[in-house]
Amino acid sequence: MHTSNEGGSDTALSELSRTFEAFREQVLAQWRLRVTAEIPSAAQLDEPLLINMLPTLYDNITEALAADSPRPYGTTGTNLATAHGRERASMTDYAPHDLIHELQIFREVLFSITKAKGVTLSKRDAEVIGHSIEEAAREAISGFSEADKERNVGFIATLSHDLRNPLHVASASAQLIQLKTSDPGIVNLAQRICKKLSEADSMIQTLLDAAVLQGRMRLKLRLSTFDIMALVEEVCADMPLLGQQVSVAGERIEGKWCRVSMKRALENLLSNAHKYGDTGQAITVRVHHEDHLMILSIHNAGTPIPRAEMDRLFKSYQRMADTDVKGWGLGLPFVQNVVESHGGTVVIDSAEGVGTTFTISVPVDASPYVSP
Repeated sequence: MHTSNEGGSDTALSELSRTFEAFREQVLAQWRLRVTAEIPSAAQLDEPLLINMLPTLYDNITEALAADSPRPYGTTGTNLATAHGRERASMTDYAPHDLIHELQIFREVLFSITKAKGVTLSKRDAEVIGHSIEEAAREAISGFSEADKERNVGFIATLSHDLRNPLHVASASAQLIQLKTSDPGIVNLAQRICKKLSEADSMIQTLLDAAVLQGRMRLKLRLSTFDIMALVEEVCADMPLLGQQVSVAGERIEGKWCRVSMKRALENLLSNAHKYGDTGQAITVRVHHEDHLMILSIHNAGTPIPRAEMDRLFKSYQRMADTDVKGWGLGLPFVQNVVESHGGTVVIDSAEGVGTTFTISVPVDASPYVSP
């Protein structure tokens, strides 16, 4: 039995963190059972999609309970809860109350097992746990609402797509008129019609492209089986040409993803790390396998991203404040779209003295989550 008193020693708090690490799997297992029993929408989810960010939130809370932790709460320095809410909105049949319910269950299970294990929590310890889960719920709902609004923007894309059909018919008819007459006036008029229809079609295509990104519509992916580490090595090989060293570590994982979009996402993240990080220190790319997920992280040293900036970075045409970096601000929204289209999430973790890490988590086999 472990007891930590309010204002207790660093050793006691460190011991509490180790105690929490010891019954991590028990908490997650009981959470799974209760969530699938109490939330109908959760019962239909496969394991990677069901568990999602809960292990990371648990680990962050454990870290926050440690002595002198730079993370005062489990949600500090990361957008994991917002990413979780977005995933629940785009990949499940959850309603907002289901999202709140699953986090309430997490809190109940965590405190119940803590009590059953004979662990006495100080007021400070309980506040860390409670505030972390409450803040996670608030941020998750924010992410859920944002994704839901973006999905509504998809209506624009559907309407635009439908408008192109009559335009194509009209254009074909105008071209046929040119072939059927020798009257210069009619030919000239038909050519003008074709030109204006082409301009309208071009504008609609631009609208479609913007809607896909702004509305976070899931991308059309072409899946193939390949080794993600080979792709990482291919993309990272060009970084020294930019004056930036890259360290690659991890394991070779063969999975089923869209190689073209994953490559572009990786290039965007590496470019982002190079532009905003400390170019005097190497970028670190790590790949590992956890359960049914492929986890790919890209870390750069340098000035941390302020918490208020994190969610803005995934909005189109938004960039970090107080920066001279130029561009449209579409890189990270594209990365998020690629990852979510694969049935995964992208999470930022950034803190002073630690640097910034972008972590992609996608199923090893994305085919169940990709629209045909």
